[in-house]
Amino acid sequence: MFDIGFPELLIVALVLLLVVGPERLPEVLRTVGRVVGSARRSFDTLKAELEREVGADDLRRELHNARIMEDAKRLQEDLKGAEQSFKALEQTTKAELTAAEDALRAPPTGDPSSNEGEAEGEANAKAEAPKVTPAPQGELAFPGEAQDSGGKA
Repeated sequence: MFDIGFPELLIVALVLLLVVGPERLPEVLRTVGRVVGSARRSFDTLKAELEREVGADDLRRELHNARIMEDAKRLQEDLKGAEQSFKALEQTTKAELTAAEDALRAPPTGDPSSNEGEAEGEANAKAEAPKVTPAPQGELAFPGEAQDSGGKA
């Protein structure tokens, strides 16, 4: 981190000797040692606490993942139950549809005269349909509109 070599340490020691003096130098060095040791211990404590926090984050992440897996299993079970319900509904619907188709295909049990009435109704429906006259070439004719006679009234 810091690139401090022997020449730099020698210069710091000479400045310290000149500033503090030879009598007080051992006392100052002990104090500096205590401060450096205290700082190192604080740094180690902080480092250990951060590692514990990171470990706690890992535990939280693992617990969160475990909860997600439990939720996924519950959802999967719910989906299986819904799938079974849909299959039962499908079978019921198919049975009802088959019964309805069979009922529609069954021959009518009514009078033969009822068939004649149906034929008359179809003839009446055809007679009531609007008649469309063909339009002259190049013109469009719409049902229900009067034919234009070229602008002559």
